[in-house]
Amino acid sequence: MSTRIKAYIFLLAAVLLCGGGYFVSGMLRSDSDAARDAAKSEEAADDEAIPVAVETAALGPITRSLTSTANLRARREVAVATRAAGIVTAVRAEEGDYVAAGDLLCSLDDRELRIDLELARQRLAQTRIQFEAAGIRTEQTSTKLGNKRVELERNEEALAQGLLADSEVAVQRHEIQDLEHELRAVESTVRETRHRIDELESEIERAKLMISQTSVTAPFGGRITERTVELGQSVRVADQLFKLGSFSPLYADIFLPELDSREARPGQKVNIRVGAGEVESVAGEVERVSPVVDEATGTVKITARFEPPSGAFRPGAFVRVELETDTRRDAVLIPKQAVIEEDGDSYVVLVGEEGVARRKAVQLGYQSDVAIEVLAGVSVGESVVVAGQGKLKDGDQTRVIAE
Repeated sequence: MSTRIKAYIFLLAAVLLCGGGYFVSGMLRSDSDAARDAAKSEEAADDEAIPVAVETAALGPITRSLTSTANLRARREVAVATRAAGIVTAVRAEEGDYVAAGDLLCSLDDRELRIDLELARQRLAQTRIQFEAAGIRTEQTSTKLGNKRVELERNEEALAQGLLADSEVAVQRHEIQDLEHELRAVESTVRETRHRIDELESEIERAKLMISQTSVTAPFGGRITERTVELGQSVRVADQLFKLGSFSPLYADIFLPELDSREARPGQKVNIRVGAGEVESVAGEVERVSPVVDEATGTVKITARFEPPSGAFRPGAFVRVELETDTRRDAVLIPKQAVIEEDGDSYVVLVGEEGVARRKAVQLGYQSDVAIEVLAGVSVGESVVVAGQGKLKDGDQTRVIAE
């Protein structure tokens, strides 16, 4: 083979080799570009999907409640006043203290009253001596009178036989009359002395009562809510010294419209919440339902009672009272924030398996603080949007970021 032919063959091989390289390189570049374009498309689709949070509709119990507000009141709260006048010598109770029935709250100076009591006792002792002496005189006079009457009977017999003069018998008769007058006088003295003894005994009891009234005591067990008396203060009869309240149980009076009140009855459960956030709650029950309707407001008074579990439940505290009237055990429940209200109708947004949003009208039933019952429109297991539904329309693509 000539040198010229060899050169042509070498040049053709080089051209074919270069062309094949360019073809392979072009194919590789085409596959890479396609992958990048697909990734960009997926990213664009993700960017167009609306992020949402969803929850699943589930079966559960829910209770219908009638809600109202009230201020708590104590079982009873009274102003403790003094029944005696005097100077305060001791104060035994402070605001917030718990006292039992009969506990001493404060004392007044009773020295003068005790002196009066001692004088009355001395007068009583002296009168009893007089009573005993009058009794002895009554017995003596009665005995003398009896003897004289016996003697008169014998003398009258002697007079009838002519053994005595009439004048002697007449004298005995006058003596008997004198003794009868004396006996009546002595018996009157006995009765008067007996009456005086009764008076002095009553006076002593009154003095004891007045002394006892210088000790101001608690009429029932409870807490001191206010103290207005000071040591050394001069008080008069009926001056208010303390306020005492019984905090167990506590009561809440709510007023419901006449129609709603028909569902209330004694023994029903109530839930009572207290505080700005109403985070503390306690269970109670309806104690009584008023039998009349207030003409001015058209409401009925419902009284609920409960045992306070903590210091947050105090008389005067503002509370929310929820009266439970009915419970459904197997209700379809969704979060309250899933419901959209528009023009008086209620809607939710459902998310299917492909992430497509679907707006659905619903019929609602009972509701609690966090959940609401769906009577129609949502089935158990369906996913409802609880955050982000305000931007969604039918057919929108969603991206679940929380479930």
